[in-house]
Amino acid sequence: MSAQSSKNSKLRNPLADEAATSRVRALTRDHLRLVRLDRELNEANAQLAQYKELYLRQRAEMENYSRAVEREKTLITKNASRNVIKDLLPLLDSFDSAINASKGDGNIVAMHTQLMKILSAYGFSSIDAKGKKFDPYQHEVIAVNQSNEDGIVLEEVQKGYKLNEEIIRTSKVIVGKNGE
Repeated sequence: MSAQSSKNSKLRNPLADEAATSRVRALTRDHLRLVRLDRELNEANAQLAQYKELYLRQRAEMENYSRAVEREKTLITKNASRNVIKDLLPLLDSFDSAINASKGDGNIVAMHTQLMKILSAYGFSSIDAKGKKFDPYQHEVIAVNQSNEDGIVLEEVQKGYKLNEEIIRTSKVIVGKNGE
């Protein structure tokens, strides 16, 4: 039997050979499929990273755009009344002239006060000039007079006004200059 066993071991079993070849082919096919799937996974991850980056960039751009639109809307709303208020400046000048001419008539002063109160709700205010230090951003010098104090506004010829802290008309003033 031992001679026959060694003889059998030298004989090839075609079914076993075919099974071994089939297993090798299957393993090779599975390995190639695994390599292909790994490559596809890496490509999909890279593409996902690109889309994520693109999404984050687009989202940041949209947030910036929304903020810019909101700022612009706020600015437009804040200054929507600018032209109307500028058109009312001659009326305010007329009120000031009427108040000075009438020596403080209560009715005219009351109407002027009421108009200023309404306009102040829109961010409108007058520039206080008399007795203040000259400021070239708020005041326009139309004359210079001798005075004990240098650079102080002695008289306001025409009132200046601001809208939301922005100068819409400078005060026309007479400034003092030390005559020493």
